[in-house]
Amino acid sequence: MKEQFIQDLIENKQPFSYLASRWLIDRVPYIFDNEDQYIHWKERLARLIGVDSKSIVFVGSSCIGFSLSPHKKLDDFDKYSDIDIAIVSSHYFDVSWQTLINIGTKIFTLNYLERGLYYDHKKRLIYHGTIAADKIIHLLPFGKEWVESLSKMSQMKPTIGREIKVRIYKDFESLRAYHINNLIELKDIQSKKL
Repeated sequence: MKEQFIQDLIENKQPFSYLASRWLIDRVPYIFDNEDQYIHWKERLARLIGVDSKSIVFVGSSCIGFSLSPHKKLDDFDKYSDIDIAIVSSHYFDVSWQTLINIGTKIFTLNYLERGLYYDHKKRLIYHGTIAADKIIHLLPFGKEWVESLSKMSQMKPTIGREIKVRIYKDFESLRAYHINNLIELKDIQSKKL
């Protein structure tokens, strides 16, 4: 599968939006045995966090079997890999955005790392329709509920014992754009190896 992906990426016969759909957004993820298991898993998480199951998209190595991060060199999904999930929700994006905008003097209670993450959201991530909820979930009003929900999901096959990380995207265009940018960067890296 990895060889086919690299070939699709390098040959560039299809637009990057097609590659994002084919390899990430519109597929049954690698870690699931079948579509039925995948739908049941998504339906359960959807009920726990209050979103439509279609808005839950597996990304990363749990989706394709290897990492598409330009910085991870197509590393294979293994027993140490976490589960990366995109939640496409304008509601949760807006709630998160408003929480960060109105942080006020609470910013002084944040440690150095948390403050850096806040500024990264402010200057970069929010502009691109993304909330790295896995990094700031404790600051969000729904954070405790989501942490408990993700913990329950890490007790269900096939994600048993794995850390589940989520990012919130304002819409599918933002999700697609994020992954298209990664694919473009990854293509550049892979092309240099040839």
